[in-house]
Amino acid sequence: MKKGLNISDKELLFLSWPIFVELFLRVVIGNINVWMISHYSELAVASVGAANQLLNLSVFIYGFITVGSQIIIAQLIGAKRREEINTVITTSLYGALFIGLIVSSIFLLFPGQLLSFMNLDGQLVMIGKSYLRIFGGSLFISALSSSIIAVLRSHGFTQPALLIPLCASILAVMGNYIALYGPFGLPHLGVAGLAWSSAIGNSIGLIIAFSLLNKYLNYSIFNLKFKGISFSYLKKILALGLPSSGESLSYQAAQVVVTMIVASLGSSVLIAKSYVTAITQFVYLIAAALSQGNQIMIGRNVGAKKYEDAYTRGIRTVVIGICCSAIICFFTWLFIHPIMGIFTTNEEVINIAYYVLLVDIFLECARAVNMVLVGSLNASGDVKYPLFCSLLVLWAISLPFSYTLAVWLKMGLVGVWLAYAIDEILRSLLMLYRWRSGIWKEKSTIHSAEK
Repeated sequence: MKKGLNISDKELLFLSWPIFVELFLRVVIGNINVWMISHYSELAVASVGAANQLLNLSVFIYGFITVGSQIIIAQLIGAKRREEINTVITTSLYGALFIGLIVSSIFLLFPGQLLSFMNLDGQLVMIGKSYLRIFGGSLFISALSSSIIAVLRSHGFTQPALLIPLCASILAVMGNYIALYGPFGLPHLGVAGLAWSSAIGNSIGLIIAFSLLNKYLNYSIFNLKFKGISFSYLKKILALGLPSSGESLSYQAAQVVVTMIVASLGSSVLIAKSYVTAITQFVYLIAAALSQGNQIMIGRNVGAKKYEDAYTRGIRTVVIGICCSAIICFFTWLFIHPIMGIFTTNEEVINIAYYVLLVDIFLECARAVNMVLVGSLNASGDVKYPLFCSLLVLWAISLPFSYTLAVWLKMGLVGVWLAYAIDEILRSLLMLYRWRSGIWKEKSTIHSAEK
């Protein structure tokens, strides 16, 4: 048993490290963007930060297709039914394109209204409007790329899949530098230039994604035909994807509401939230990567009906994730003053971040549990329970606590983070209960279809 578990840990590491690199690059580049924008305008930091909340929300809308197809493909591989996978890929790509075009249209048509809805003042809306329209209008490209990345990961090709976001991100950073600083006599394009550089980078990333799909899975995009769509599989994809991605969508939607609450506390607090959010993204990177690698393994184990291996893998990954998050978060809090000094010299903002990061130590340990076990439950086909818990705890407990602690008790951003911690701890207890119960063993989509 011990030897088998060691092999399992090595496979987890093999699958997870390219995902970690991808997530790390995204966060690094996001922080580079925040740093560059902070030297351009701190108001732009707040505006772009709020716009990114909406853009992050949209990722989970087209993620319905991505998540559902990834779960099904992993289970089909485990069940040795690979001949059905091409049909799932075709269905996934068309579904991602359709939903991506709807999301892009909304951002193209209503950028100002969306930012105003987030309680931003008129100046911040004007700064972020063009950014949201351009970047949001290109999201159908990201939807297709995300779908292809999920397909490659499900097959274990996590390292080649890394090339897609890597190239897109590097190009985006280069474009951002040109847009904000106008080297070699080039015009300053400001915030709108940031959006254009991301859109162009993502377009080139999509071309790379099509090439990798053909190279590793012998699936040519030129042979993609509408008649290849399986409405039976589309139904299964949505049945899995809507609840599982819906859990993440619920979380991101709650973050939009929290941003509205924070915006009412003043620009300094909103700016502090933008910086703290950028920094804390580093803290849970390892847990996020382990969660995604673990999800692939759980899906295959469930497809092969190796339920005890799946259970043990989930628990071991939880322990590893908690340890990593606790250590990283503690040292981040310990050195928060020099870290914040990279972004700002505003002492008020730095002091807010210090106390927020202290609370974040407890938050991140619970978040690691949720990331791993929500992914595990989703991979097994048990997708409704995490969604129900998310809706219940987030909207009935977390958000009311955020408003009460931040506004009524005048605790500001620290109050918001305390509410976050309460939310993560409650949901982690619910996820542990579900995983230990073993109910998820009866939820496999492909096996239920056999019955």
